[in-house]
Amino acid sequence: MKTNIRKIGAALLALGFCLASTAAFAQTTTTVTTSKGAFTEYVPTSETVVIRTETSSTPLRYTVTKQTTIVDEAGAPVAIERISPGSQLAIDYSGTGERLVASRIIVHKPATVTAPVTTAPVTTAPVTTAPVTTAPVTTAPVVTQKQTTTTTTTTAPLTKDEKRAVKEAKKEEIERKKEALDKAEDKVDDDDDDD
Repeated sequence: MKTNIRKIGAALLALGFCLASTAAFAQTTTTVTTSKGAFTEYVPTSETVVIRTETSSTPLRYTVTKQTTIVDEAGAPVAIERISPGSQLAIDYSGTGERLVASRIIVHKPATVTAPVTTAPVTTAPVTTAPVTTAPVTTAPVVTQKQTTTTTTTTAPLTKDEKRAVKEAKKEEIERKKEALDKAEDKVDDDDDDD
């Protein structure tokens, strides 16, 4: 009887080891995909970011969690409330269908476009053996293209750090203006003393 109990116990123990080793070798993999598009809106109640891509006719919705990092191209943190509509985003996400979970959002700065400048060639008269004369220089007016970009911004209350930074910037501006005024007054006084 003891032998049968030992055999059953040994069989159960071997079965337990088999199950444990199978579980230890099973690994889960998460595929992370990157999507790019224009920021449309942030829905705070559902913690959802909505973007519109050129490849999809319907907007894509990504769930934002506490683990989602939101940064600019330089890696500096960005508050999601500060992202303006139309901003280009690159979103690293996992999941499929209706359940897309963003792990990282990178906010791209808008690209700047410079307009080409066009000038006409300079014309001169031929040189003769008589006194040298030149025809007047003719230039065509400069043609420039102007592009207008309309940006819609949503305002949100400033954080303490942002308020402090604005205050510091104002103080520095006032100091610069005072220094410039003092320099101007000194110059006027020096000029009056010279007279």
